[in-house]
Amino acid sequence: MNYQPRIPLAPIRLIEIGDAARRLGVTARTLRHYEDQGLVRSHRLARNVRGYDVGTLEQLKAIVALRGVGLPIAAIRDILVLRDKPAAQSEALRQALAEALDEQQAQLARLADLAAHVATDAAALPPTIAGLQASVAQPVA
Repeated sequence: MNYQPRIPLAPIRLIEIGDAARRLGVTARTLRHYEDQGLVRSHRLARNVRGYDVGTLEQLKAIVALRGVGLPIAAIRDILVLRDKPAAQSEALRQALAEALDEQQAQLARLADLAAHVATDAAALPPTIAGLQASVAQPVA
C-alpha cells in the first residue's frame, strides 16, 4: 500500500476589490464591470466582498492595459477565450492591437486637421469675440 500524506494547502491570498482597484489605478466599479462582462471571476470574502487571487490580478492588469489603449471589451473577451491556445491568442492580440493602432492614428489625423483649421481661423476669432462682448454689453430694450 502506498501511503500519501495529506499536505495542507496553503491558503490562497486574496486581495480585496478596493485594494485591487487602487493597485490597478481604476475604480472598484470598473472591476465589477469587468466581472459582469465575463472577463474575470472573483472569490467572495467576508461580507460578500469580492477578492482576487494573484493570477486574476495579473489578468486584470492586462485588461486595464488593453482598455487603456482603446481595445473594446468584446475584443479583450475574444482574446481571453483563447488562453489555452497561446499561438492563436497571440495572433488575436496582435490583430486587435493593430486595429486599435489604426483607429488611434486616424483619430490623430482628425485632431491634426482640426488644429490646422483652428490655426487658420484664429485671425477671425478676435473680431468675433469682440462683437460678442459688445452685444452682451448692450442693454436689452
